[in-house]
Amino acid sequence: MIRLALVGLLACMVSLGEGLGVEVEDVTGRQLDAALETENLLAVMFYSKNCKTCDRVLSVLERVGEEVAVNGITLVRVNDKRAAKTHAIRNFPALSLFKMGEALHYEGDLTDAEAILDFLSSPEALDVPGQIEDVTASQLEVLVQHQNFVAVFFYTGNKQSSDVLNNLEKVDDYCEKLEISIVKINDLELVTEYNLGELPALVYYRHSIPILYEGDLTTDDDVLEWLIQNRNSGDEEDIIEEVEFKSLEAMVSAVENIAVLFYNAKSSKMDQILESVETIDDDCDTRGVHFVKIADPAAAYHYGISTLPTLVYFKNGVPNLFDGELLDDEGVLQWLLTHLESAEIEEVSSSMLGRLIRDTRNIVVIFCKYIAYAIIALTHTCYLIKNYAPDELKKFLPPQNVRGMASET
Repeated sequence: MIRLALVGLLACMVSLGEGLGVEVEDVTGRQLDAALETENLLAVMFYSKNCKTCDRVLSVLERVGEEVAVNGITLVRVNDKRAAKTHAIRNFPALSLFKMGEALHYEGDLTDAEAILDFLSSPEALDVPGQIEDVTASQLEVLVQHQNFVAVFFYTGNKQSSDVLNNLEKVDDYCEKLEISIVKINDLELVTEYNLGELPALVYYRHSIPILYEGDLTTDDDVLEWLIQNRNSGDEEDIIEEVEFKSLEAMVSAVENIAVLFYNAKSSKMDQILESVETIDDDCDTRGVHFVKIADPAAAYHYGISTLPTLVYFKNGVPNLFDGELLDDEGVLQWLLTHLESAEIEEVSSSMLGRLIRDTRNIVVIFCKYIAYAIIALTHTCYLIKNYAPDELKKFLPPQNVRGMASET
């Protein structure tokens, strides 16, 4: 009975008032608890009686209430000291947005309608943990205008769309670390306007510039790498992307080939070095090598970098240090392309080895006085394993038992 009453109550919360905008429904503490259990996005104004400021804030919320409802947010008000104390509200009036029951408190001017709308329509507000947010056309317009990177999944109700959505949700956590918002929309008018053709489809907005994904949407690894590789393709300037530590970790884990320039922003030589390596950025992009830079000392320490600047090429998460001249752009490009095309064993520093042993599940390390001979032998062995079936490998093994080696049996 209580649940039926609550459903009826929530259905009336966005009813229009007489010239005042949208009525913000007054609920009890018990009704608030029930709403927090059922509503993904719930905006709550906490108020007290005989409070003139509360009345002014209420009139502001009533004016913006319709736009708030468009964002899929239910807006209510409550006068209950116990409920306020439960949610750490000490002063009145106060505004909080609850996402799946978790509170996000507004700290701005409660009489500023525009600031309140920004708060309730921000990507942080609309993002529901564990889900790709469903947005309207108007919400999408706001996101594209205010977010640098937005991936939009256009879908229908068919099984293919459902399967693709499950795959996209697997990469959503990575994208969050990379500050890429993923949303979904079911709007046939937009499909026609954008001339998308068959659905489902994925459109990526980089600084409001769209690009259509033309690969297999069911392969989540390829989708993630495509999103990362195209982060900068919407930029007007041809510069190497600056990343944060959190984003770099996600990139190294997700991207097969990535070059990272660890540098000291205060170094007098950095402008010249950056100008030099930026000339090869486009060549790297066309060959599938993502090039980024980072000035965070914590990131350098994490990856075992003791000298700055240092260029590191990661292939499937395994690092290799460039020991040449960074001002030689052609030399740097040739070094990257050589590692891109080869399957040689990577040489690492002792500090990098420590990190690899700590973070990698399976790793083979060669400690050898005559390292050149060991590398030749192991590289040859890897080639045989890669190109021959197990039965064919027998002909390459010694005919009799040799100490320390596998032999034919």
